[in-house]
Formats: sequence, structure tokens, C-alpha cells
Amino acid sequence: MRSPYTVLGVSKTARTEDIKSAYRQLAKTWHPDQNPGDPQAGGRFAEIAHAYKLLVDSELRMKFDSGQIDARGRRQAKPARGFTVNPFKAFKEAMGRQTMGAASGANAGDDPGDKLDEASFKDMVAHIFGEAAARQAKQNAARDAARDKQTSGRRTETNAPGMDEDPLDALDALFAKWKTRQKPQSALPATRHHVEISLESALAGTRADIIFEGGRSVAFAVPAGTVDGAEIQVPSPDPSALGDAIVTIRHQKHPHFHSSGADLHGEHGIALAEAVLGGSIVFRGLDGPLKIEVPQWSGSDTVLRVQEKGLPTAKGRRGALLVHLRVMLPEKPDPRLIDLMRSGGKELYI
Repeated sequence: MRSPYTVLGVSKTARTEDIKSAYRQLAKTWHPDQNPGDPQAGGRFAEIAHAYKLLVDSELRMKFDSGQIDARGRRQAKPARGFTVNPFKAFKEAMGRQTMGAASGANAGDDPGDKLDEASFKDMVAHIFGEAAARQAKQNAARDAARDKQTSGRRTETNAPGMDEDPLDALDALFAKWKTRQKPQSALPATRHHVEISLESALAGTRADIIFEGGRSVAFAVPAGTVDGAEIQVPSPDPSALGDAIVTIRHQKHPHFHSSGADLHGEHGIALAEAVLGGSIVFRGLDGPLKIEVPQWSGSDTVLRVQEKGLPTAKGRRGALLVHLRVMLPEKPDPRLIDLMRSGGKELYI
């Protein structure tokens, strides 16, 4: 299951308010009632709701960030083996106990610690070389046991094959054989793709699809605030045959805005009287109408900047909205305006 941060399109340092905002926008977009013809909408909506529940709860979020639970909210199982224990030390101790038992108790029966020593050895081999090597070690042990059964019986220091050798030498030989079989796989070249999204999708975040070679379609998340020209790496559905995909995101042409990074630019026409006397205008932003004050004596080169009304940024904030004013004359000639301009022109020459 994907990371809840990826599902909501927020960073790991996102505030609770940003998480709630991202959830509201995505839930509105992917609600099944809004997508009656999309069979994937229900699953996507459920994934968004689960990610929100995991991140909005500070305790669950802390457990996920620290690795105590996974993206499904389930407790993470601690690894059975780790580098906190020295496997070579365990091996040498096991072999040492086995040697001492053979020397001091040849007629005392099987040592109850033998099975434990054998298990320690198998765990150590599996930890270092993988399960395949552990199975091979088990088969070798069974073959040696069968051979020993045909000889004098119980092993001693003098007749046990390999007991007088350093166990690390045997491990070195096994590791050398393992390296000849495990050849590093060369990375396959990535493919390039282009995907266009609307500015509304760039604001709220969305999902897109690309087609790999062979016709396999793969969906991926486009986080909220993805700027024009951003690149997203999509993992290959078959790493053995196909490389990853590098997807360049482009913003579609919008009738009222164009983007520049996280900033949005738009135009608004004002009457000559508003340009001279000032006032207020109602401008429809990307996520709703805004009331903006126009200062006196505003010409066609005036740009009104509204903070936090652009696209989301990685720091949990938003870019700016820049409204470029354009002074407009009336659709039909206005005699009063004409007379005013003429009278003003005459006074200039007096």
C-alpha cells in the first residue's frame, strides 16, 4: 500500500491544516457520487480516507513515521535477524560448544544444545547469504550425517571433517560461491513521457496514467502543487524487462490564468473612472472569488499581488496570485468623456 503522504500529495513536514485541506480537495474530486462512471473512484476514495485517518491522528502519524506501523495501520513485525547480533560470534560459540561436547561426553548421549546450535548456524547462514544458501547448508549437513553414520559413529575432534578448521574459512568459501551466482543486474534505461494536467488539478493534486512498452498502463499520483515542467519518476511494472519512466508534467492552457512556478497570473479589465479614482473589484481566483482593492491612479501596467492564492509549495504554503490590470474604454463612445478630454486638452494649450 502506498505511503499516506503520497496518497494525499503532502510532504512529511506538512501541518495538520495542510493535511485536512488536501483531504477535502481530494475527497471532493474522488467521491463516488462525483464519478458515477469510474469504477476506480470508490477504491481511490477509500485510500484517501484511510491516509487521512492515519495522518490526522498525531499518535498514529508518529508511529508510522517511526516505522512502528505500516501504511495500513498494522504493527510492523520486528526483523527476526539483524546486524545487532554478530552471526559469526554465534557460529563460533555454537561450534565451540559442539567441540567441547564431543570431547567430554562421548557416551553421555546427544547434547540437548546441539539442535539449538544447528538452528543458530542455519539462522546465521540465512541472514548472511539468504534462504537458498541456508537450504544448501542443511542439505550438506544431512549428507555429512549420513556419511558419518556409516563410519565409526559419533564424531570426535580427530575424525570430524572440518572441525579442526576455522569455521570462517568455510563461510568465505560459501560467500565466494554465492558471489558467482548473484550478478548485479544492470539498470535498464528510463523512458520519457509527457502528461498534461489542468491548473485545477495542479492545485488539488490528481492521478494520471502512462503506458509502458507492451501496452501496460500504470497509474501514478501527481501531488498538489506540481509546477509546469516538474518530473515524476514512475517505477517500472516489470523491472527485469523495462526501465522506470520519467514523466514531465505540463500545465494545460487555461482561459483565465497562466502559471509561473507556484505563482498564478491573470488579467482584469477596469473602467477609466476606477483607474483614476480607485475602488474594489471582484476577481475569480482558481479556488473562488476574491475581493481586491484597486489603488487610485492605477494604469494598465499595475499588477495587484494577492498572497497565498497560487499553487501549493513544498513548504506547506502557497504561491501568489498576480492580477494584471487593463484599463478599458466604454464599449460605445461617451460624449461626456469626449468633452472632458477636449476641455482638458484646450486648457493645456492656454
